[in-house]
Amino acid sequence: MKSSKKLLYTFLMLPLASLTFISSATASPLHDISGSYAEEQIQSLYEKGIVLGDEKGLYHPEKAVTRAEFITMLDKTLGLSPLNSNLPAFRDVSQKHWSYPWVQAGVSLGLINGTSTKTFAPTRAITREEAATLLIRAFYGELPKSSSARKFDDQREISAWAAPYVQKAAELSIMNGFDGEFRPADPLTRQEIAVILERISEKLEKQPSNSSSALQIGWQYALSADAYIQTVKNSEVNVLSPRWYFLEKSGTLSDSTNQQLVQWAHSNNKKVWALVGNRFDPELTEQYLGTASARKSLVEQLVAKVKKYDLDGINIDFEGFKPDNRDQFTAFIKELGTALKKEQATLSVDVPPNSHTSWSDPFDFAQLGKYADYVVAMSYEEHWSGGPTAGSVASLPWYDDSLDTLLDDVPADKLIAGIPLFTRDWYKQNGKLQSEDLTLPQSYQAISGSVAKLTWTPAVGQYTISYTKNGLTHQIWMEDSRSLALKYLNARQMGLPGAAYWYVGSESSDVWTSIENAEKLYLYQKNKPLQ
Repeated sequence: MKSSKKLLYTFLMLPLASLTFISSATASPLHDISGSYAEEQIQSLYEKGIVLGDEKGLYHPEKAVTRAEFITMLDKTLGLSPLNSNLPAFRDVSQKHWSYPWVQAGVSLGLINGTSTKTFAPTRAITREEAATLLIRAFYGELPKSSSARKFDDQREISAWAAPYVQKAAELSIMNGFDGEFRPADPLTRQEIAVILERISEKLEKQPSNSSSALQIGWQYALSADAYIQTVKNSEVNVLSPRWYFLEKSGTLSDSTNQQLVQWAHSNNKKVWALVGNRFDPELTEQYLGTASARKSLVEQLVAKVKKYDLDGINIDFEGFKPDNRDQFTAFIKELGTALKKEQATLSVDVPPNSHTSWSDPFDFAQLGKYADYVVAMSYEEHWSGGPTAGSVASLPWYDDSLDTLLDDVPADKLIAGIPLFTRDWYKQNGKLQSEDLTLPQSYQAISGSVAKLTWTPAVGQYTISYTKNGLTHQIWMEDSRSLALKYLNARQMGLPGAAYWYVGSESSDVWTSIENAEKLYLYQKNKPLQ
C-alpha cells in the first residue's frame, strides 16, 4: 500500500507536459474530448500510448502543440525508442526534462532541429506549415522545390521553404486546409495533431513489417570472448568479427579461435566472419602474397579454418603493405573468394578511403569489389594520430565523400561503411602536437567538467569542444549517438547494405538505440508507407 500511495503522489505532482506521455496504465480517462471533432482519433491514439491527458484527465484539444510535444508524438508514431543521450543537444532541454529522450531521438536523426545550436525552445508552439514540413521530411527526406504547388486561397502566406511539404501533405491527405485555406502560420492544435497522426498511424499499420536485413558488423578488439559476447548482446551487431588469425613468419597462420563464441553466435542467429590480419607488416605480407604457391597455401589454410570451425565468412584486414603488391593482393582475394564460394562462406575485405597515397595505392578497389562479396570501407582516420594537424576522426562531409569516392569503383550493394566508435583528444605540449585515442565513455569523462562549452558544429556533423587541463588547451571532435546516427543514415541512404563498427566495446549504450532508430527511419523513407 505504501508504494501505491507513493506512486499516486508522484503521478499527481507531475507537470501537465510530462503527463501527456506517461504510460496509459497510470493515466486518467480523458474527460474533455467529447465535444471535439477529433474525439475518435484522440481516443485511438490514447489507447496506443501516443497521446494522454493531464493529472485531471484533460486532453486540452484546442491547446497549441509545443515543439517538445510534437517531436515526442512523432517519435512514438514512428515507433522510435527514447534516446537518453550522454551529450545533451540543448541547454533548455536538460537530461531531467520530461521530453529529453524524445527530443534527443528526433534531433539525432535530423527529424527536428534546434532554434539555434544551443536552444530547442521546447514550449514554443509549432505552426501548421512547420508540422507539415517535419512530418513529410520524416518519411521522404528533403523535397525539391515544386513549381506546381497546390493552390490554397492563402497560398502566398505559405513560406517558400514549406511549400513543397505542404503540397505533399495535402496530396497524401495527411494535412488539409479548411474552406480553401491552409492557415500556415496558425499554431497546430492538439486535436489537429491527433487527426494527422491517426491518419499516419492507420497507413503504417497497413504496411508489411519494417524488418531490417542490414549487416551490422562488430569488430572485436581488447575484449575477452565473454566480454565481447556481453557487449554484442546489448548491440545491433549481427555479424561478429573476432581477431583470430594473423600472418606469421613460419608461413602458418596463428590461431586464436574460440569455438564457444562460434556456438553462441549461431545459437543467437548471428554470423561469424573471422578477421585475418597482417600486423601492418609489409615484408610479411609480401612473403604470403608474393608467389602463387604462397597464396595457394594461405587460401588453403583459411578454407581449412572455415571448415574446421564452421565459420560463416572471413574478413581480410591487410593494411600498410607495399603498392608493389597490389596485383598480388588482388589475385589473393580472387583466389580466396572462389574457394570460399564453394564452402558457401562470405569474403569481406577491409580497405581505406581512396586517398591516392601509398596507404591506399595497394588496393585495386574495382577489382576487389568484383571478387569479394563485400568491401568494408574503413571510413575514418581523416586526422590520424601522429598526423600534422588536429581534427575529426571522421567529419560527416569527409565521411560521405570517402564513401562516394569508393562508390565510383565498388557497387553500392557490396560496400559496407566503417563507423568509428572512438575519437581523439588533441593538445600541444612543448610545441609538439599530441593526441590520445579515447573510447566514447572516456571522451565523455574527459569533458565532464566543461560540457557547457560543447557546441554542435553542423559543418562537421559533430559536437566540438575546447577545454583546459593542467594548463594545456585540449580539443575533441566528439563522436556520440547523434554524430554516428547521421553517419549510419547517410550510408544507408547511399544504398549501402550496412555498417561495420571499430570497435565493439568502445561505444556507449545510447549509440545502439540511435542506430536502431536510424535504421527504422531509413526503412520508412525507402518504403514510403504513406503513398
